[in-house]
Amino acid sequence: MKFTPDSKFMILCTRLVELTKLNLLWLLCILPVFTAGAATTALITCLYAFHAGEECGSKVFFASFRKSFGKATIVWVIILFFAAMLVVDYYIVAYLAFPGRMAVIGLLFFFLFALVIFAEMIFPLISQFPAGIREMTVNAILLSIAHLPKMLLVTGMNLLPLLLLILLPQVFILLGFLWLICGFSLMGLYDIMVVEQILAPFRQTEE
Repeated sequence: MKFTPDSKFMILCTRLVELTKLNLLWLLCILPVFTAGAATTALITCLYAFHAGEECGSKVFFASFRKSFGKATIVWVIILFFAAMLVVDYYIVAYLAFPGRMAVIGLLFFFLFALVIFAEMIFPLISQFPAGIREMTVNAILLSIAHLPKMLLVTGMNLLPLLLLILLPQVFILLGFLWLICGFSLMGLYDIMVVEQILAPFRQTEE
């Protein structure tokens, strides 16, 4: 095997290094928690560039981070607020005994699941389309409902680490290094490839 700069092996290594850099940038930028929305939007922007074979380094990441910070942070804080409300409601209901208790718990999990799907759609929209928060929110809800099977694929991928942690903790620990190296950027790349199937018709309409 020849290790020339244009060999398939070296190209693969270069691509993996790029994904690793994006993964680390995202992990660092979500540490303050309230910046997670802007960091996720920046990661999505870079992954779109990565998939298109364009420049996707730290300059692109932080340019997108700054550009989307206000809008993405507002959306993220709203998502966190509703998620916190659902979690608090769950703990209240879980320790109460009343008729229909399990139905209420099921409803809370349904809303939490719907919130996850909404988040998976709105951040790609913020990354790829210029619009106000209200319009983005409405579009994210309508698109998620209209393309629910595809969004379930995205959700399944994003919840995989959590499911491994709960069901197969030993496997999660063994693969722990993968999440730190490039696991989240790989999951994000899968996400945008699925979501782009939903967004592609709107790009054609704009053109």
